[in-house]
Amino acid sequence: MKRTLLLTAIVAFAGLNTAQADDFGLWGDLAVQKNITKSFSVDAGIDLRAENKLKDFTRIGAGVGLGFKATKWLSFGAGYTFLHDYNLSETKPSYKKDGTTFRGYNVDDAYWRNKHRATFDVSGAIPVGRFTITVRERYQYTHYVATSTQRTKYRSEITDLDGWTGDVYTIGGRHFSSMEQEKDAKGAKDKHYLRSRFGLEYNIRHCAWTPYATYEFSNDLSHQLHLDKQRLTVGAEWKITKQHRLDLAYVYSNGADDDNNSDCHALSIGYKFKF
Repeated sequence: MKRTLLLTAIVAFAGLNTAQADDFGLWGDLAVQKNITKSFSVDAGIDLRAENKLKDFTRIGAGVGLGFKATKWLSFGAGYTFLHDYNLSETKPSYKKDGTTFRGYNVDDAYWRNKHRATFDVSGAIPVGRFTITVRERYQYTHYVATSTQRTKYRSEITDLDGWTGDVYTIGGRHFSSMEQEKDAKGAKDKHYLRSRFGLEYNIRHCAWTPYATYEFSNDLSHQLHLDKQRLTVGAEWKITKQHRLDLAYVYSNGADDDNNSDCHALSIGYKFKF
């Protein structure tokens, strides 16, 4: 009965809008954790992401953190992460000041950008038989370092090519007579998010594998808690030994926040060494 309930929960999570994803990625992370006392621990790790259907590396990150276990089922955490993010080329329609009259397209070239991120967590866990229900609230602050890229502007749409003798620039199935390139500055900015995560895991008797499912949503604190992204994860942790852990999971990310700007399926692989 318990296994049936777990399977039902996983299927329910996995069915949330996954058909709408437009990308596939591979996420990997490597971490080490050291228990200083029974209550305090420190950790450090690096992570890599390949997305755009595995064509591009889109993230290189490194972070450190501190954890405090207040009780058996309540803990707190804080961390800092440096991120080197790759932003894919982006095409957006451009409109006149009235906001409705189409005038062309703006195409930004792909570029790398550095980010500094701080997080503060409160986590809880409630055992129910062999199940454990987990809850995590995370405040996330991200500072974007200023950078720049090249922008190409397509203007003056040609509605009838018959008899046209001038230059023609085609994008998005539409034709334009003007194309201009300029430097586009990406100014420094800050983003604040509240990331809430709910999870369910199951302790299989006499088994080193612990299956789990989580659902997470990100609310933009700068825009009245607007829901910007949802993420579901279905996976399992393999306790190889007391010190070595391997985590394998499927992730579906839907929406845009300061992590990514598209819907994405991803295979996540993580390794942690505890000492």
